[in-house]
Amino acid sequence: MLFVFMSQPDFACNPHALWRYIEENTEHETGWILKKNERYETLRLRGLRCGLYDTLEGNRLLAEADYVIMNSYTFQEIPKRENQIFVNLWHGSGIKAHDYFDHHMGAGQARKLQRYFDKVDLMCVHSLDDRFRLSAMLHFDIRKSFVTGQPRLDCVKSSEGRKKLGKLFGERLENFQRLLFFAPSFRANMSTHSGAFCTDNIFRLKDYQDCLLKDFLERNNAALIYKLHPVEQTAFSGREFTMNPRCLELTDEMLFEADIRYDEILNAFDIMISDYSSIAFDFLLLDRPIVYLIPDYEEYRQARGFVFHNVDYYMPGPKVYGFGEMLNALEEAFDRPDAWAGERRNVRLQRFDFQDDGASGRCLETILGYSPVKTEYEPYVSPVRLKMPSSAELLRPYIKDPEILLIDSTRETLDRKALLESCGRAKKVYYITGEIPNQYRRLSSRNSYRIADLELYYEVRKCPNAEIVFIGGGVDCRLFSMSGKNGGCRKTRIGFAGTIDNRIYFAMAQYLCEAFPEFDIVFAGDIVGDFPAWLGGYENLHYVEASYEELPEMIRSFDVALLPFFGSHRKTVPTEFFQYLACGRQVVASDMPNLPECRALYRSVSIADSVEQVRAALKKKGVEEIAREGRRLAEQYDWGVLAERFIK
Repeated sequence: MLFVFMSQPDFACNPHALWRYIEENTEHETGWILKKNERYETLRLRGLRCGLYDTLEGNRLLAEADYVIMNSYTFQEIPKRENQIFVNLWHGSGIKAHDYFDHHMGAGQARKLQRYFDKVDLMCVHSLDDRFRLSAMLHFDIRKSFVTGQPRLDCVKSSEGRKKLGKLFGERLENFQRLLFFAPSFRANMSTHSGAFCTDNIFRLKDYQDCLLKDFLERNNAALIYKLHPVEQTAFSGREFTMNPRCLELTDEMLFEADIRYDEILNAFDIMISDYSSIAFDFLLLDRPIVYLIPDYEEYRQARGFVFHNVDYYMPGPKVYGFGEMLNALEEAFDRPDAWAGERRNVRLQRFDFQDDGASGRCLETILGYSPVKTEYEPYVSPVRLKMPSSAELLRPYIKDPEILLIDSTRETLDRKALLESCGRAKKVYYITGEIPNQYRRLSSRNSYRIADLELYYEVRKCPNAEIVFIGGGVDCRLFSMSGKNGGCRKTRIGFAGTIDNRIYFAMAQYLCEAFPEFDIVFAGDIVGDFPAWLGGYENLHYVEASYEELPEMIRSFDVALLPFFGSHRKTVPTEFFQYLACGRQVVASDMPNLPECRALYRSVSIADSVEQVRAALKKKGVEEIAREGRRLAEQYDWGVLAERFIK
């Protein structure tokens, strides 16, 4: 198994932490794609397999990879072959907003994000909170986002930070008792600009005085180490800043050359000075003071924004806007390091689902166990043979007069004009429907009795020789009353047979699955529309294809028949009811007030009550007197009888 990594900056952040974990704990092969030529050469000398980004050599390495691990969307040009898994571990998550958060984000940036994230199979993030926010800001399918924690933070508490700092700065730190870390966020990159950018000091403070900072550091026997954001190291390069000898700059180049990551040195510092950067959240794991230096807060908020409405809550430390305030806040942090401990704890609990050192292991386990999310879906199409006949089709054999026109409301009209002309020539027109639409009638929902052409319905109503015939239900008694085998099921079977559509009270079906795990709960017949999501998740819930001619045998296999309808469908009298009765079955229904009274009917006033009604019906299973009463009621709704009623 080959894992190929890339990161921004090179050989750092979450990809590096996961790479190190894989190297130390597995036999998997690894490789690196790098952006900077000099770092490529350095890693080759260290014995790592690597290639340069967007080169033939780099692409050959990528072509071999089973997994490609990244932390940014700056790697847009990476080619992806079939069956590769692309993983984005991201690079931190703070309070600042980005990308799709902006109502006015440019079309070019949106296209850039789409081009990259269409290739990404999964992301690993540090909290449920971040799973939602990051997925939204990147317009990323949240189903592909997993909470594992950030691998780079595994070492924050346990690393020998002071020793590693010594490797970076040598003897210059030996005599300092206290260390401060200044790590601000960027103000501008190629896609955004927010906050003050043009400044003559790294703090962006108009009232900055280096001599006062020097006095403060000397008084506290402290040194300040500052690390600019990678984006801004270039912007600040070449500027002449007046910084006293107790202020030392840390760069990505220094970290790379020493083979150290910034998360490995965090625990060397007593206090952090930051702003909107996610590094402040990393430092929270140490429960040490943070001073938030935000002189451009209003400008930043208006230009870029934050992902939290109450952003102050997520900055658990003093917020300062000027140089004097900053020194005072630092002094207090030295004197009272636990002053904001409660606030820090609250933020940690919300922003970190894990505060241990196991993120790398969870991350690798998630990646290896990942099954691709299906983003393309073929809609379910029910076989034509299963399509149930409409009321009009079942009535038509009983209409012998050729001058009588029967219109089936459930079928699409191929030529409305020609049909209306036929209505004018007919002696009598019967428009057969199971729906009387009201003024609030929606157009898109589908079920077995919906009027397919609503405009035709209103046109037919205007015809003087037309009559709207509402059919609430019927049955072919000859077919459904025929004797036959009763299925011989080993398990008790309760079920529904007919048209499965948006009438079904799925919650009632699911409740019965839980209440009777030893029973088979069966839905048989034809599905109208897409395959219902609720027809899954229970081992005892089954769908069985059954055509109209196969329904009688299916119904006879039921110990109890179900009629679980809800919403406005509760007021209907569906065809399935009479088919059950004709087969001699007892029926447990939801609260359907218009069903004809019958001893074979058990109405449920609630979902919970349906369990009791099923038990009551089972107790009277096989009582022939009740079955005969049900058959007599069904005979009153035979299609032939119904035809005689409306044809005069």
